[in-house]
Amino acid sequence: MDFDISRIITLSLFAATLRMTTPILFATLGGIFSSHTGIFHVGLEGLLDIAAFFAVVGSVKTGSPWGGLLYAIVACLVASLVFAFVHLELKANEIIVGLALNIFAGGLTNFLLVAMLDSTGFYQSPLIKGFSQVDVPVLKDIPVMNELLSGHFPLVYFSFLFVLIVYILLYRTPFGFHLRAVGEKTAAAEAVGINPKKIRYIGLMICGTLCGLGGTFLSLSYLNMFSEGISAGRGWVALAAINFGEMKPLRSLVACLIFGFADALALRLQQFGLPSQVVLMLPYASTLIVLIASAISREAKKNAAAKQTKIGGAAEAGA
Repeated sequence: MDFDISRIITLSLFAATLRMTTPILFATLGGIFSSHTGIFHVGLEGLLDIAAFFAVVGSVKTGSPWGGLLYAIVACLVASLVFAFVHLELKANEIIVGLALNIFAGGLTNFLLVAMLDSTGFYQSPLIKGFSQVDVPVLKDIPVMNELLSGHFPLVYFSFLFVLIVYILLYRTPFGFHLRAVGEKTAAAEAVGINPKKIRYIGLMICGTLCGLGGTFLSLSYLNMFSEGISAGRGWVALAAINFGEMKPLRSLVACLIFGFADALALRLQQFGLPSQVVLMLPYASTLIVLIASAISREAKKNAAAKQTKIGGAAEAGA
């Protein structure tokens, strides 16, 4: 086995990292919205599966990837509305509802795969119209940047653009203030006239929309097909990114890039004769490492704050 590092770490690996990051990033940004309203949404995996399936259906029906994207978003909005109704109106536990959504999504897509597309396990057809890669006018003429940043699918660019949009929306608009207030201090938000239930509904709908984009990327850009379990744990990885980033878009982006790099590296290492079991374990190993690092960092901050409080108390007592 030849492990020449120069053959592994290349510009194409980093370009692939951006592509592998995209579905995780969309799900992460969606989860950030629901988390800021006080809802820990473990159903991201199911939303990605639903979006991936209906994107294919929409693409076949309309003959356009944008039609597929519309189908995916509508399907995820319906699923998110059901989640919101069961949790907010019927008072069901959000974790249980999220897990149920994941299980339901797997069963629903498998059933509809047979009922609507007359296929089992996977569906691949010339009728599926996927997104085409885009050459960025200026970047395509710059030697290094053309390979790294040009020639990606439109949703790759959208995903990174949405990081900025989500940041501005959360931290620079009244809506973002209301959203965060509901998650942090619900009683205080109600006291100033904010309707927590309405804000939570909106947060879950935005989450569904962003997951619709992520699932569409999987089936109409990354693979141009649908298969059972197409999300492959990316919804769970998104939860890890949200935890690492403490629900902040820019910090969560760092975690998503780490996971995307691990995914891209795993695909690259398969070319060098490593056992597939070891290679496929890399993305999940990186998830564990990030979660451990996040927990250690959070504990260190907590201990530092407690120590500072103790020193301050001792100083006041001495005075």
